Amino acid sequence: MLSAELRKELYEVGQRTSQVEKKMDKFAEAHNSLADKLQEMEAALQEHKLKLVDIEDRIRRNNLRIRGIPESVLPSALNTYLLDFFQAFIPEIHPDQLLIDRAHRLRRPQHLPTTAARDVIVRVHFFHAKERLARDCRAAEMLEPYQVLKIFTDLSAVTLQFRKRMAPITAALRTHRVAYRWGFPAKLLISYKNGIH
Repeated sequence: MLSAELRKELYEVGQRTSQVEKKMDKFAEAHNSLADKLQEMEAALQEHKLKLVDIEDRIRRNNLRIRGIPESVLPSALNTYLLDFFQAFIPEIHPDQLLIDRAHRLRRPQHLPTTAARDVIVRVHFFHAKERLARDCRAAEMLEPYQVLKIFTDLSAVTLQFRKRMAPITAALRTHRVAYRWGFPAKLLISYKNGIH
């Protein structure tokens, strides 16, 4: 009698254990499926982030960031000041090619002293004119009253962080006189032995 009851209890325990194992198998399958989906979603999210960075940088393609324009230059006078500045360095470009769509000052960063001038973002209507301005103004010797000005390409924060991380590499490339250029989205294109890497 005792052994029959024991066998019955052992059978019931075995059945419950079997059911628990089946449930655990289902949970493991569901977990694995969720983990796979999570990896897919993370990859898709990363791809979308890169596309957004690319879109933001492309929207800014015609922009220049100019540092050093005195705060005494009022917003209403920015366009005139910028046109004079551009024509001082590229007098051969016809003024019609130097159309400015808009120009405005950026907010003052917290670390910037109140005496320092805020950067100005200017959108040049024609891309080829903007590219020439960026190239020629950087290479030219600055004349009065523009010698304090610096010109930068206007880029997204993500791209700027990427370029900052790449600074040791680009410094080494310049030291060894290896040509490179920046690609979109954030990537470094190195010209070496008749190939782009």
